[in-house]
Amino acid sequence: SVKSCSNLLDRNIKTISTQKRSAYKKMDITTDVELIHLMLNEFYISVDIT
Repeated sequence: SVKSCSNLLDRNIKTISTQKRSAYKKMDITTDVELIHLMLNEFYISVDIT
């Protein structure tokens, strides 16, 4: 989540949110589901679902 990323990176949650929106815009996506789909299909990222 954005909150956990901001805590992990010691950054303001608004900064992380802005960076996420910027990255999504560059990739022409709008949702986390689209990001996962992109990762699985375009970058061949494997996911271990247990």
